[in-house]
Amino acid sequence: MTLWIGKLVLLAAMSVCLAQLVRSRAPGLGVAVSLGICASLTLLLLPRLRELWEGVDRLFQSTGLDPALFLPLIKVLAVVQISHIAAELCRDGGERAVAAQVELCGAAAALLCALPLAKQALQLIGAIGS
Repeated sequence: MTLWIGKLVLLAAMSVCLAQLVRSRAPGLGVAVSLGICASLTLLLLPRLRELWEGVDRLFQSTGLDPALFLPLIKVLAVVQISHIAAELCRDGGERAVAAQVELCGAAAALLCALPLAKQALQLIGAIGS
């Protein structure tokens, strides 16, 4: 695992240097380069996410709990990360107001994803009916 994260950090550092070089020569391409870097790093992450999902699934199976109970939490985490990355890309492009709006929309989407979890929790303690 340490080797993998080391490669990721090295690739990110080299990519940032490349992005800065591109921005100094063609400022309009800076956001496109950042987007490409994010896509490349995400592709490196995908196999690890599969390992994580399988590990969490095994963990829930060993407890006897339905993994679907935790799906809203996973959705919230995904929405938060995606909206954060999108906001940072907007900031890279110099659009701070758009970045703030993306963050607001991401927070609202995360809350919407969390509603089923809140409902399940309230049903579990008997506060609301089916």
